[in-house]
Amino acid sequence: MIARRSLILALPALALLPGGVALGAVPTGNRLAFRVLRNDSPIGTHVLDFTPDRDQVVVRIAIDLSVRFLGLVAYRYRHRNLEVWNRDRLLSIDSETDRNGHPYWVRARAVADSIEVEGSHSGAYRAPADTTSTSYWHARFLRSQVIDTQGGRLLTTRIEPVAEEIVPVGETMRPSRRYRVTGDLTLDIWYDSDGVWSGLLFRGEDGSTIRYQRS
Repeated sequence: MIARRSLILALPALALLPGGVALGAVPTGNRLAFRVLRNDSPIGTHVLDFTPDRDQVVVRIAIDLSVRFLGLVAYRYRHRNLEVWNRDRLLSIDSETDRNGHPYWVRARAVADSIEVEGSHSGAYRAPADTTSTSYWHARFLRSQVIDTQGGRLLTTRIEPVAEEIVPVGETMRPSRRYRVTGDLTLDIWYDSDGVWSGLLFRGEDGSTIRYQRS
């Protein structure tokens, strides 16, 4: 079925990432919502709500997925995550996940020179201070190691710019840059010309194609 490992994984002076992608772009309306498609059939939603407060932003993340087979629920996924950021630095993660009946959790807190992390599948450790998370909305994801917000593991990735593309955003189309991510995560991700996360594509554990379409 769908792997959370695939589903979910700069210096402050840098205003832009390669290719013109801005760091920390909060979308207009302070909400980012995706339809999640499995082999082009809808299976749920991934929604992020943002509460900016001066230099900080609180991000509330809700993922609800359900795969049916012969009218019965064959797979269910529920994820709730609360993150706090100060400009380009991740300050905290508090997540709870139910992956088809299996519980996962992560707690992370920034300290002076690192991030203290404890997770259901990682144990306790210290991550570098510039580490980001697999919530994906912050384009620093393209520059740093990442904390898996399902179980807490520290992931290392390689990023390759692919192309400038036009992707659907609700009823319109927007220019976006596509990046290929390999390493501990394997996926393609898009950020639009304003630096807002705009799409995701990866393979599920069963070989199905999982695509995020921004509402």
